[in-house]
Amino acid sequence: MQLHQKVKLIREIKKLSQDYIAHELDLNQSQYSRREKGEIPFITNEIIKLSILLETSISDLFDERVTALNNTILIHEKLIQQYELRIKEKDELIEILKGQINISS
Repeated sequence: MQLHQKVKLIREIKKLSQDYIAHELDLNQSQYSRREKGEIPFITNEIIKLSILLETSISDLFDERVTALNNTILIHEKLIQQYELRIKEKDELIEILKGQINISS
C-alpha cells in the first residue's frame, strides 16, 4: 500500500475529515485531496505533521502492516461497544432491583 493510500485509510479509521487535516497542514481541502489521491506527493514536513495528527509513527506510514493497525482499531471499537452494552445492562438491572425493593417495602 502506498503512502497516500495508507494516510487516507488511517484518517478514515480515526474519523478525521480532509478539511481538518488540510487545515493542520496549511493547505486547502482540494490541495490535500490531490495528495491523498496520489496526484501530488506529500513533502517531508507534511509527512512529519501527518504522523502526529494520525497518531502513528513515520515508519508505520511506510510499513505494510496496515491490516494489523486496522484490525487493532476495529477490535478496540468492538470492546468499547461491548463495554457500553454492559453498562446499559447494569443500569437496567439496577432499575429492576430498585423496583423490587419498592414493592417489598
